[in-house]
Amino acid sequence: MENFSLIKKTQIFDGVEENDVQAMAHCFRIRFRNYNKNNVISPQGAPLEDVILLLKGSANIENMDATGSVSVLMNIKAGQCYGLVEACHGDECYSSSLIASENCLVMLIAKHRLINPCENKCPRHLTVIKNIMHSLASRGMYFMDKINHLTKKKIREKVLSYLKSQSIRQNSTYFDIPYNKTELAEYLAVDRSALSSELSKMKAEGIIDFDKKHYHIKRDLDSI
Repeated sequence: MENFSLIKKTQIFDGVEENDVQAMAHCFRIRFRNYNKNNVISPQGAPLEDVILLLKGSANIENMDATGSVSVLMNIKAGQCYGLVEACHGDECYSSSLIASENCLVMLIAKHRLINPCENKCPRHLTVIKNIMHSLASRGMYFMDKINHLTKKKIREKVLSYLKSQSIRQNSTYFDIPYNKTELAEYLAVDRSALSSELSKMKAEGIIDFDKKHYHIKRDLDSI
């Protein structure tokens, strides 16, 4: 199958062989779509008919409130899904928008075919169901981390909490984050100008260094 090497790297098809993916392609009603950077892959409130599996690129899950303010909930990368949580919960619409943060290739999978095993209960589908459970657990841990950042009272505390978690996750004091300053401000629910000012102060104090999305933690954050 074309794109199998990409599908193989995804969370929900881990451990599934190519011939099994091909066998499930018709059952799952798999389709492929390409999106350019900043394209809307799926708008907030649209009918939830498919789980969206990212094969190339990255995208932001964004939410707009009643006042028109946009917040970035998370960034997903190749191998991750969007719409899976809502599909498993039984929602009829996408709760947020999915916006391409770079050029993307996505695979659309009919939600009702994916989360409900067929009457045959074939092992390959059960493997996918198991992977879905793991993916949902990972998403839950992600939002636990985000809640931890957002409960900090000061902007500096939020930034340090986030950067520390990224450093630990990537096992390095040098790392890239998926957000530009505007997106990071939305993710941390702070004012963009205030965030930029705080980052500049932290850089001047020798705590961190950064260039666009690349960061370097220069001091022990636990001692600050």
